[in-house]
Amino acid sequence: MEKKVKPCIADETILKQRFLALRDTLDLLSGKWRFCILLNLHYYEKLRFKDFFEVSKGISPKVLTSELTTLEAHQLIEKSIEFTPTKDIAYYRLTQHAQEIWHVLNTLIEFGLSNRKEVIQSLHQNDK
Repeated sequence: MEKKVKPCIADETILKQRFLALRDTLDLLSGKWRFCILLNLHYYEKLRFKDFFEVSKGISPKVLTSELTTLEAHQLIEKSIEFTPTKDIAYYRLTQHAQEIWHVLNTLIEFGLSNRKEVIQSLHQNDK
């Protein structure tokens, strides 16, 4: 039986790989805090654990620990220790690998800003 719907990509293996890659990426970046953590590390370059509470209002220590562990396991952030005479300080930074997704994050932000503006304008026009 011939398929009625044909994909625009002839090789279905490639199509399946692309869907899987997209799903994996969305799973990795899903959640309330991961984008926020990545965005803050992009803007601030390096943050200590306690710094995240200043720039990410509302995140709990347990959730932050879990999210940092996940992002570190996927090599999007790295933890480094700076040794000082009085104490050692741990910092988190984006990896080079994470820099590759910055244009994706920025595109999503730009879309969000544009979409919000369009929706608000549409709502105001409907009120008239």
